[in-house]
This record gives sequence, structure tokens and C-alpha cells, in this order.
Amino acid sequence: MAAAAKVFRAKGYHAATLEDVADEVGMLKGSLYNYITSKEELLFAVVRPPAEQLLEQTRALVAAEGTAPGKVVAIARVHAGVLAEHFVYAAVYVHEIAGMGRYPEWAAMDHEYVELVRAVLAAGVAEGSLRADLDVRTAGHVLIGSLNWLTRWWDPDGPASAEEMADRVSATFLDGSRSRPAR
Repeated sequence: MAAAAKVFRAKGYHAATLEDVADEVGMLKGSLYNYITSKEELLFAVVRPPAEQLLEQTRALVAAEGTAPGKVVAIARVHAGVLAEHFVYAAVYVHEIAGMGRYPEWAAMDHEYVELVRAVLAAGVAEGSLRADLDVRTAGHVLIGSLNWLTRWWDPDGPASAEEMADRVSATFLDGSRSRPAR
């Protein structure tokens, strides 16, 4: 899986071939078919673990007690933590599958994740901790997009930890979303 993730990340899913993956592993292309039936199956095997982990942990956070801003921070920490733990795999998911709606199973997972985030934001509007005029549809995409984009510019082995990055992203997001006293 690691070899496939590396190839998909470097070349992109559509440009990568099973021969590229076989070369990375050091085997003949035909030997791969002892383990997989298609490039698409391999793609899903690569991205399934981080996608499922993110969704399961987010479900638990949303169901837990707490304020919306606290849950936004927790969701950001889980999201960045999954990225850090499965960086290459998550990057392949973000750049090859997420939000594209091409694959029904993955579209359903993406939709559920977005709806979980939106539910937290809507609860924040309802409880008064987030602005009454906050468009939760747009705000949900802004938060998720900001977190996903970490796969483009953040180095999980660099000086800033996943938690620090999550706190920076969520603070920036919340600074624009919190309700403010009337002036």
C-alpha cells in the first residue's frame, strides 16, 4: 500500500500505472494481480484506512458534549492528526477522491463528513457561540478545505505538530465565525 500511495501521490492517480506501482515494489506488473484486481481497487485500499478513521472519530466528537467552538477545535485536531499519521495516504485521498463525487461510496463518506461539520456549525449558530449570519454550508467547506490543504504545504515532520497546525487553522476559522457583542 505504501508503494502505491507514493506513486499515486507523485504522479496522480490517473497518470500512474500499475507498472509504476510494480516497479516501486520491485515486482512484475502481472504479480500485482495476485493481490488486486484493478488500479481503482488499489486506490481504495490505499485511502480507506485514513478516511474511515477520520469519519469514525468525527462522529464521536460530534456526539459528545461540548460547545461548537470546542468541537471545531477537536475536529481540526482529529483531521490534522489523521493527516499526520497517514500523510501520503491522506494526500492521495484529498487530491484524487475527496469532493469529486466520482465514486458513490466515497461521495457518501465525504457527504457525511461535511454534514457532521455543518451540524456542529449550525449548533454553534443556535447556541449563540457562532455568528447568527454564518452560512454553515460555506463555512463547513472553508474549514474542511483549509484542513485538507495542509497536504499541500505542511510538513508533518517539520517544526509544527499536527495539533499546532489544527489549533492555528481552527483559531483562524473561529476568529471569523464567532459571534461578537453588538457595538
